[in-house]
Amino acid sequence: MKERISNMTFPLTRRHLMGHLLGGAGALLVSGRAIAATAAKEEAGKGLAFEPNSFGKLAVPKVLPPLSVKNEQDQDVPLSHWYGKPFILHFWATWCPPCIRELPSVNATAKALGAEGPQIVAVAVRGSTIPKVRAFYDSHGIDALPILVDPLSAVMMETADQAALIQSIQQVRPDDLKSLTPNVMSLHGVPRSLILNAKGEVVAESIGNMDWSADAVRHTVQALAG
Repeated sequence: MKERISNMTFPLTRRHLMGHLLGGAGALLVSGRAIAATAAKEEAGKGLAFEPNSFGKLAVPKVLPPLSVKNEQDQDVPLSHWYGKPFILHFWATWCPPCIRELPSVNATAKALGAEGPQIVAVAVRGSTIPKVRAFYDSHGIDALPILVDPLSAVMMETADQAALIQSIQQVRPDDLKSLTPNVMSLHGVPRSLILNAKGEVVAESIGNMDWSADAVRHTVQALAG
C-alpha cells in the first residue's frame, strides 16, 4: 500500500525523512507500513543524543524576518521577545506521537535549566490549538514551557533551512538519505529543534525526537551559538 505525502506538517523521525522530501515534479510515494514500523522502533528508545553532531549547522546564521507566534490569550508574541541570549525554538504537535513522548523530558530539562537558561521556547504547530495544548500540558504535568502555537506552521517553515536539516541527518544516520537532488525542498516535520544565537539568528537545526538533558542542552547551545 502506498501513501502520497502532501505539503503538510506531519510527525517525522529521521528514518521517515525520505518520505518527506518533496521534489518540484510532485510528491514522493512512500510505504505507509514502513513509516509506521520505523516510528514505532524509534519511539521505543529515548531518541538521538542531544549533542552538537545531531544538529546541522548553517554555513551562515539565518537572519529572520519579523515573526510571531500566538499565546494563550490569542496575542501575537514576536520571536524577538527571546532575543538577547541564545535559545532553543522547539516545534512539536499534539497529534505527533514522537513529540508527545518527548515533551515531558523537554519540560524537565527546561525546569532544570531555570532562569539562567538557555530558554526552551516550545511552539505547537498546525492543528495544535491552544485548548489542545492546555489539555496536554495539564494531563502530562507540563509546567515549565510556554503555551504557544504556530497555527499554520508558517513560523516553522520560514525558519527551516534545507541544507542544515539534511546535514543533521547525514551526520547521524547517513543511510536514511540515499539520494539528494537540487529540487529537494524544505522539510515540514516535527519534532524539530532550532538553536538561535543572541541576535535571534538561526544557527543550527535538527529533526527527530531527542534525549534531552540540561547538561546536553547547555553544552550544545554553547558549542553552536556561543
